[in-house]
Amino acid sequence: MKPLVILSIMLLTVSCARVPLYSVDIDYVTPLNKIRPADTSTKLSITVATFNDLRNVDDKMVIGKVMEANKLPIPILPKFHTPSVTVTRAVKGYLNKTGYTVSSRTPDWNLTDDSIEKEWGDIIIGGDIHEFELICVKERPVIRYRARVRLTAVFADVAQRETKFKVNVESSPSLDHVRFTEGKMTEVMNDALAAAVNKLFENEQVNQKIRAIAKEK
Repeated sequence: MKPLVILSIMLLTVSCARVPLYSVDIDYVTPLNKIRPADTSTKLSITVATFNDLRNVDDKMVIGKVMEANKLPIPILPKFHTPSVTVTRAVKGYLNKTGYTVSSRTPDWNLTDDSIEKEWGDIIIGGDIHEFELICVKERPVIRYRARVRLTAVFADVAQRETKFKVNVESSPSLDHVRFTEGKMTEVMNDALAAAVNKLFENEQVNQKIRAIAKEK
C-alpha cells in the first residue's frame, strides 16, 4: 500500500475518533550556496536506494509530538511522505542539482555488498534513518521547537559490489518563538533535514571517494 494511502487512512481514522494531531510538509530545498558542482569529466550514474527507517519508535508514521502542561502529547505526522521517502528524495534532489546523472529508479537495499545489483549504475547510495523527530513544547509566552535528524549513508561501487565508505551525520536545529503554528514546525523540521543532507556532501572525503570510483570506470 502506498504511503499516501496509508496516511490518508490514518488521518481519517484519527479524525473519526476526534483525536487531535498535527502534520508538517517536509520538503527539502538545497540552498544554492551549499551546492558543490559535480566533476562531470567522467560520466557517472548514481542510484539512490530507499533509506531504511530504523527509528526506535512504536509508530513509524509519527515523527514527533506537541507537548503542553497537564495535557497528553499530540502526535505530529508528515503531511505527504514517510521519513524514508522524504530522506531519499532529499538525497536525490541534492545530487541532481550538483549535476550528477541520477537514476530514476529507487530500489530497496539492505546495505550488504552481495545484494548489490549490476543494474544500479556506477554508484549505489543507501542508508539508515536513526532519528527523525520534532518536539514542540508550548510554554507560554515562548513556544520551543526542537528537531533532530540522524542518518547513516553508505556509498558502494556497483561494478565491484563493494562498499567504499559510510558517513554518519546529524543535525538538531531549534527555534523559540511566541507563535505556535504548523508552519513553524515545518520550518524547523525542514532545517534539520537540509542540514543533515548537506553535511553528507560537504564532507571532502565523500567527494574524493566519488571521484575515485569514477576514475576506476
